[in-house]
Amino acid sequence: MLSVAALAALAVRVAAASTVLEVGACPNVTTVPDLNLQELTGKWYHILHFPSEDEPFGACTQSIYNYTDGNLEVFTEGLDFAGSDIISVGVLGKLKDSPSEALQLDLDGMPPLSVWVAYTDYTSLLCLYSCTSFPGLRVDWAWALTRTRHPQPRLMLRCRSKLRNLGVNAAKFERIPQNDVVCKENRS
Repeated sequence: MLSVAALAALAVRVAAASTVLEVGACPNVTTVPDLNLQELTGKWYHILHFPSEDEPFGACTQSIYNYTDGNLEVFTEGLDFAGSDIISVGVLGKLKDSPSEALQLDLDGMPPLSVWVAYTDYTSLLCLYSCTSFPGLRVDWAWALTRTRHPQPRLMLRCRSKLRNLGVNAAKFERIPQNDVVCKENRS
C-alpha cells in the first residue's frame, strides 16, 4: 500500500505534467451499454478537449481507429503548438472485469489511462472521458470526436450534456482548431 507521502508525490508529478489537479473524487462514470468497438473503426476528428499540458496536439488532430483482435489500434496525427506534424500510436481495449466497462488506452510514452465512452452514436459523435483520483484529488480529461472536421454545433452540445449528466464539469472543454487552411486535407 502506498504511503500518504508517496501518494502526495505522485499527485504532484501528475499535476505538474497534466491538466489541473482538482479537489474531489472522480465522478461515477460508466461506458455506454453494449459498446461495439468494431463500430468505432474509421476516422475521427478531435473537436473539443479538456486542455492539458501533457497533450502535445494543438490543432488539426484526427485519429484513425482500426479494429484488430478485439482492440482498437489508434493512430493519431495533428499539429503541435509550434505547427509541426506529430503522431501518436496506441491501443484502446476493454478492461476485463471492469464494473464500469472502462477501456484502457495505451499510448507510446504515456502510462495506461482508463477511458470511458460517455456517449457515441458510432456515425457522428464519440464522447470520451478519463479521470484519475488520489485521496481527495482528481485529474480528468475529456474529448469530443466527430466523423467530420466541421460538425454541427448540436453534436458538441450533446457531448457536453452527456458529460454534465454524469457529474463532469463540461465547461472545461476547449475547441481544437480544425481550420481547413491550416489543416492538411490529405491526411490519411
